[in-house]
Amino acid sequence: MRMVPNRRGIASFLRSAETRELIERKTRAAERAAAADGGQFRTDVETGGRRVRGAVIGDYESDSMESTRAKLLRGLDGARGAD
Repeated sequence: MRMVPNRRGIASFLRSAETRELIERKTRAAERAAAADGGQFRTDVETGGRRVRGAVIGDYESDSMESTRAKLLRGLDGARGAD
């Protein structure tokens, strides 16, 4: 049996309001978890032509790249449990 993906359906799903809400919830949860023990982070969620994308952007208070990286990784762990 051969499977043929429904490309229009997939594209529609990747830009849907429900997908945007999910990405926004997960991104904000990651931001909160990253900033839990200090630091200033920013969230950016955008719907582009092909998909919704979310980003948590850097710790503006820290000069240490290692510290910022560790906080962002903690943020990813924190977002894992967010629904």
